[in-house]
Amino acid sequence: MDRKTNYFHHVDHRKFQNSSKYTLWTSLIITIIFTIIEFVGGIVANSLALLSDSFHMLSDVLALGLSMVAIYFASKAPTQKYTFGFLRLEIIAAFLNGLALMVISLWILYEGIVRIIHPQQVESGLMVFIASIGLIVNIILTLILVRSLKKEDNVNIQSALWHFMGDLLNSVGVIVAVILIHFTGWYIIDPVISIIISLIILNGGFKITKNAWKVLMESVPDEFQTDAIIDDMKSVEGVIDVHEFHLWSITTNHSSLSAHVVLSDKYIQSPYATINKVSELLRNKHGLEHVTLQIENIDLNHLNEAYFKQYQ
Repeated sequence: MDRKTNYFHHVDHRKFQNSSKYTLWTSLIITIIFTIIEFVGGIVANSLALLSDSFHMLSDVLALGLSMVAIYFASKAPTQKYTFGFLRLEIIAAFLNGLALMVISLWILYEGIVRIIHPQQVESGLMVFIASIGLIVNIILTLILVRSLKKEDNVNIQSALWHFMGDLLNSVGVIVAVILIHFTGWYIIDPVISIIISLIILNGGFKITKNAWKVLMESVPDEFQTDAIIDDMKSVEGVIDVHEFHLWSITTNHSSLSAHVVLSDKYIQSPYATINKVSELLRNKHGLEHVTLQIENIDLNHLNEAYFKQYQ
């Protein structure tokens, strides 16, 4: 006979992000259309700036698709195998998006250097036409993403925003390049602008990858100070020490804390009231909802001799 287990959690390990989902779908459709336009235009105009931006836009398409998958799985309930649910997929997607940005920026940098060594003529009229369309498209997409972030804080929306900020800068860069080429005749300006933009994109990709790496390595989130939290826990009457302290995030805005709390003999007979006070302090002062605390006593838990002497 099959037995169904109810995996109850005090904190729901899921995210329902309707605003983010709508934003990503809208952005994905617009991006696919403009990627095709820009790629064809880049070939016809023989412009590295346009071609590099079209490949960047292609990375946007892949990034948005990956983010859509992450948001879908983030809404699924925890299972017997995945007791934290699938929230970590958000961070994995952001990490891959950041890496994609860095790889693309390095490719643009390389091609820009090659073009500086071997300058090529470009069709400036077509460049400025497509770049102007790109500028309008990227302004619209950037505004959509910024509005979405105000409603729902989502690391994949943040990474998508960096992608489109890079595209917006590229569009501006292409227009500036066209103007300068028209008045100076220096076609070398096209790859120089591309190199500058690639460095900006590289910086954005690095920041996204670094933030995702911190979560994957389960480091303490930047908004928390471990010493301050431990001191607050020790300030609760009956608590004489805190150890085995761990504070990490599964994804953005979803932090967890676990610790061993040593109680004095006076409070060990009725420990739950003290532990509840610690939990309430962590929730109300530090915003930590998912907390696991283990009760310990120096004598009952047979802590080591050096530790015992510390509190004699």
